[in-house]
Amino acid sequence: MPNNKRSTMKKIGGKDGIHPGSRKAGQITRVHLRTAKLASAAKGRKGLNQMKPVFRPLFFLHSLSGPAPLSLPSLRALISDVFLTRNDDRIAELTAERRPGRPKDKELLELEELRRVEHAEWETGFEVPNLTDGATTRLMYSWTESGTNLQSSHLDLLPMVRLFANDETTVVQSRLGKLGTMGLGDGVEGEGDDWSTMAKGKGKEEEKDEIEVEA
Repeated sequence: MPNNKRSTMKKIGGKDGIHPGSRKAGQITRVHLRTAKLASAAKGRKGLNQMKPVFRPLFFLHSLSGPAPLSLPSLRALISDVFLTRNDDRIAELTAERRPGRPKDKELLELEELRRVEHAEWETGFEVPNLTDGATTRLMYSWTESGTNLQSSHLDLLPMVRLFANDETTVVQSRLGKLGTMGLGDGVEGEGDDWSTMAKGKGKEEEKDEIEVEA
C-alpha cells in the first residue's frame, strides 16, 4: 500500500458530521476512491469475483480511521450504505451510455451481477471482518499504519462474522480467526467512526468533486 495512504488515514478525524468539507466526508470519499482503484486493478482477471477473498477485507481495512472498534449499527451502515452501493454510480453511468436496442456492455453485466449477488448475500448473511472486536480493529489498523500488503495469510488471522439485512441485532461468528496468541488483548478503548451517520443525503456531484480533488 502506498505511503501517502497512511498519512491520509492519520488525518481523518472522528465524528465531524457529513458536511462536504468535513473530515468524515473526506474519509467516505477516500474509501470510494480506493475501492475504484482496487476494482481497476482487478481488470484483466477472470472476473470480478476473482478478487473477492482479498478485496472485501481490504475495503473494510481502508474504512478504519483508527484502531478503535465500530459499533454494530456503524458496521451495518458501512455494509449497506457504502460497500453495497459502491458501484451504483458506475452502473447508472453505463446504463445511461447504452444506446437503445444495443446489448448491455460486459462491464455493466458484470457489475449488475456482482450487485445482485452481494445484495442476496446481505439478505442471507453477509460475511465481513469483525470490526466490532477491538483486537481485530487494532490488528487491521496496524497493517494500515505499517503499509502491509494484505495476503491470504493475513486473512486467516481475522475473526469473521455474518450480519443480516433484516435483523439488526443478530451476529453469527463464521470464523474464529487466530488472534488469541498475538497478545492483542481486548484492543483499545473507545469507539470508532459512526458510519450510521454517513452521507445518505449527500449529493452525487459533491461526492465526485471530492474524489477528483483527492486524486
